[in-house]
Amino acid sequence: MDVLGGMMILTHDLKHHYASKYLKSKKTIIYFFSSSTADNGEFLDALKQFYEENRKRKVGMEIIYVSSDSSEDEFQEYFKQQGPWIAIPFKASMCDELRWMYDITYLPQLVVVKKSDGSIISKRGKEELEKLGINVLVTWMTD
Repeated sequence: MDVLGGMMILTHDLKHHYASKYLKSKKTIIYFFSSSTADNGEFLDALKQFYEENRKRKVGMEIIYVSSDSSEDEFQEYFKQQGPWIAIPFKASMCDELRWMYDITYLPQLVVVKKSDGSIISKRGKEELEKLGINVLVTWMTD
């Protein structure tokens, strides 16, 4: 069950791509629920380190930013400042659907899922990343 199906995603350069094509080789999806007004502080640095280690080791994980910003300008400015991951376009209905699906009640939050069937690996991704650092790669790996 590919939740993103025929959805479009944005790369860091704000170009649109089909999610299914862009994520074809990925095994694990990490939804990063946040906004420009959330207190991401040191957490964002840890997420960037994790992402770089993931790319270096070719683990097959991808972070997708799911915005709760209130304007397109806020979204774009914050997305450009983040790491090199991708995002669901601003105000896409999928943002609301994902927040509802994973019961997102505070920001920032990470939800880790298997791409193949959408099953949840972790709903406590932020806490696990803060506790384990880049070693969380092993915890979140799938077959």
